[in-house]
Amino acid sequence: MIPDGEFAIVGLVRNGATTLATSVARLAAALPEGRRTHWMVIESDSDDGTVAVLEGLARDHPGFAFRSFGRLAERHPNRTDRIAQCRNAGLEWFETIRARGTPVSHLLMADLDGVNDGLTREALASCWRRNDWDACMANQAGRYYDLWALRHPAWCPGDCWSEADFLSAHGVPRDRATMAAVYLRMVSIAPDHEWIEVDSAFGGLAVYDANAIAGLRYRGLTPAGAEVCEHVALHAAMRARGARLFINPRLLTGNAGDGDAYFPGPAAARRQAGSWRLRAALWLAFGRREGKALRRLIEGLR
Repeated sequence: MIPDGEFAIVGLVRNGATTLATSVARLAAALPEGRRTHWMVIESDSDDGTVAVLEGLARDHPGFAFRSFGRLAERHPNRTDRIAQCRNAGLEWFETIRARGTPVSHLLMADLDGVNDGLTREALASCWRRNDWDACMANQAGRYYDLWALRHPAWCPGDCWSEADFLSAHGVPRDRATMAAVYLRMVSIAPDHEWIEVDSAFGGLAVYDANAIAGLRYRGLTPAGAEVCEHVALHAAMRARGARLFINPRLLTGNAGDGDAYFPGPAAARRQAGSWRLRAALWLAFGRREGKALRRLIEGLR
């Protein structure tokens, strides 16, 4: 049973003019009926009409607010640093409304680029089939794709892309290094699978207990200035407090294999054509359609 309390949603968007309203509506439809919800959408670096869409949503829907950082890339050139800045702005807003006495019990951190358009009310409600968690992370109907955010002692104990770089630096061809460190770890998690406790994960949507995440922040750069997945530092801080984090297999948001529907290939992925050997290996491992979609998605996430 979902406990009493209000929900807060922090969403991130960039260049979402044509899809944002639909993504917000679908996420709203998955929330518990009758539960008061507070929205904060953070935008940066869009070059389409995203801000105008946000203005319309804020005008038409009570409880919906947004913040635009404008050209954040000029001040924070590293992508993961920009994302961390945006997510942290959402956490600051969340803490502000709680300090005012708003009885928020849970925070949903969501990407609003279509990744969660398959979420249902039943899927979200499945998080409260048990009460021993501090964070629930999403699953997909296709293969689990968000390896960079994942930390699990057996499945993915470290930074998968750093592992691929290490293999490449020691003579392994890049396509084989990427296959070994990244793609072959992309497993399918059936909805009826037991929950998977992790040190970190994301997958486009995470549900947090409000007290478990209070006061923490994302970090998208190492002390040396290298890019890292912003979720890992936040989740490490949660774990240091004794929090328990899980991938909830029933928290289905979409289909990672259906790349055109849920994960339109970003420009970064299109610029990386990839070798024919990697494409062939992905097709052999996952099938031609799903292999192509996974390559486009994963190369764009890094």
